[in-house]
Amino acid sequence: MTNFNQTLEFKGVADRIAKFVQTKGMETTEYLKDFVEMYRIQPDGENQGWKGEFWGKTIRGYALVYEYTRDKEYYELITESVRDMLTVAEADGRVSSYARDAEFDSWDIWCRKYVMLGMEYYLDICEDDELKQEIIRFIKGCADYIIKHIGNGEGQKAITDASRSWGGINSSSVLEPMVRLYNLTKEAKYLDFATYIIENGGAKGVNIFERAYENKLPPYQYGVSKAYELMSCFEGLLEYYYVTGIEKYKTAVINFGKAVIDTEISVIGTCGVTHELFDHTKARQTVDLKKEQQETCVTVTLMKLCSRLWELTKDTAFLDCIEHSFYNAYVGAVNTEWNICEFAREKWIVKKQLPKIVDTYLLFDSYSPLIPKRRGIKIGGNQLLPNLTYHGCCECIGAAGVGMFLRSAVVANEDGIFLNFFEAGKSTICYKGINVELNMETEYPADGKIKIGIKAEKPISFALMVRVPGWAEEKGGYLSYEKEWFEDEISLEWDMKLRTILPEKWDKDVVYTDCSQCSSICHIALPEEVEHKEEEDNYISLMRGPLTLAADSRSGKDASSVFDFEPIGELCEDKEIIPGVPCLLKMRFKERNGETFYLVDYGSAGLDWETEIAAWLPTKER
Repeated sequence: MTNFNQTLEFKGVADRIAKFVQTKGMETTEYLKDFVEMYRIQPDGENQGWKGEFWGKTIRGYALVYEYTRDKEYYELITESVRDMLTVAEADGRVSSYARDAEFDSWDIWCRKYVMLGMEYYLDICEDDELKQEIIRFIKGCADYIIKHIGNGEGQKAITDASRSWGGINSSSVLEPMVRLYNLTKEAKYLDFATYIIENGGAKGVNIFERAYENKLPPYQYGVSKAYELMSCFEGLLEYYYVTGIEKYKTAVINFGKAVIDTEISVIGTCGVTHELFDHTKARQTVDLKKEQQETCVTVTLMKLCSRLWELTKDTAFLDCIEHSFYNAYVGAVNTEWNICEFAREKWIVKKQLPKIVDTYLLFDSYSPLIPKRRGIKIGGNQLLPNLTYHGCCECIGAAGVGMFLRSAVVANEDGIFLNFFEAGKSTICYKGINVELNMETEYPADGKIKIGIKAEKPISFALMVRVPGWAEEKGGYLSYEKEWFEDEISLEWDMKLRTILPEKWDKDVVYTDCSQCSSICHIALPEEVEHKEEEDNYISLMRGPLTLAADSRSGKDASSVFDFEPIGELCEDKEIIPGVPCLLKMRFKERNGETFYLVDYGSAGLDWETEIAAWLPTKER
């Protein structure tokens, strides 16, 4: 993302999460060994599982966090695990968590994709040139085995037939690491295979890339609505555009990203009222489907895609989306209280009748409620390992979220230095051979005052581009300060007045979320007409700056009760939900009957996984 050396030393929200991920990751190093072991015993074919995704997801996230922390012990932990994974390749290069007689089915290619991505992201931090070459040979072996067996040649299997889910978009998402491998090797066969995936359309019976290019349908009506996998395919398409320069694919990715923002983003900044599916979330986010919603895998993948789209376009709307997701859905999903999710016991002991399992601490929660519910209700993608520990997809992808946020926070390139996110602390950039320090003093996101000190070791001219948040009165874009810098200071203040959000009005819609009538092989959901219900209008949500406010039942008023008030609040000096439970923001409100209640920032609410919370406050009895 940047051609300039830089270090970040923040002391705000993102720093705390990065340090938490690092610390807890180093306390649970056995997880990485367990994840590698899945490639030796190859159990996934037994249940068409995805245990093989856990290693690559985790290593990718850890590598991104290390880019920020630069902790040597953490680097050695990651490197040790990479070396461990290098030992699992078979003689013909095959790397799979599926046995040979069960391969290229279900989630096999998806898991292989994550091994490749984990290795490729590790290469960004690898300090050993010999190890780099060994890793590239390993990735080539992975890719060559796939290319040998998947394609449109005689005896080969179509990539969209190498899956049982969502038209095969999970398998097609191997597009991204294939293009990255081409960039590493310049071997045409990897780009040719990427071209095959794109020309095949990404999904069986649905060309997702053409639908994005034509821009006639929103993503939730493409026919394949699995949000995480769909976004992953488009991140791969963006990599392909960078290599080929084919404008059609640039247009398709931008169309897709903008359409997701226009139709899918909730008040907490992520997608999916129907668990992890695109389903016109923006309009339907107060629909009560009695299911989990707002998956963390979707949140992180959305942030990653938006980061790449900003890199492509410099459109700050994509940064606004990242910030919205990060400070709300993402921060709230970090398991800072180190809770155990009861879902695993219910699934494996009660339903599956296993005599025991091993309580497993997961760094991230999988789902985030919008209307009154609690956190920690389910483990997304829950899989039981042979040693009776259990893990899930969101746990493993989570670290990449804070890593991508920090990677996008301050970006230096030939056009200048872009200050995209406002975290207290210091950024040091070697800009065209001269060290430049940016020091930010701020309590953002809880406060809109920001003081930026700029200090260069000797005078230097460049453009300092400071992002204007999309929610501010200035309405997005950049403030450009272009001058010769030496010792300077800029002071900013964004007006963080309360914003009231009401449910969108709609009548009928068509979504693709019901798979109950579909074939078990490569199923694509059938169209389903859904209708608006009057009770879905009986909610209100409030935002202040980038933070969504939430009810936390510990603050004196149950989140599921009726809220009857004017949306006028006062900031509280104390920032505790209850004594000893901190929050970023706390506001006092009065009911029309004179009673007082409090709202806190969504990311701090309900982190005990026992308390009911709500981002959408009921205004009438449900």
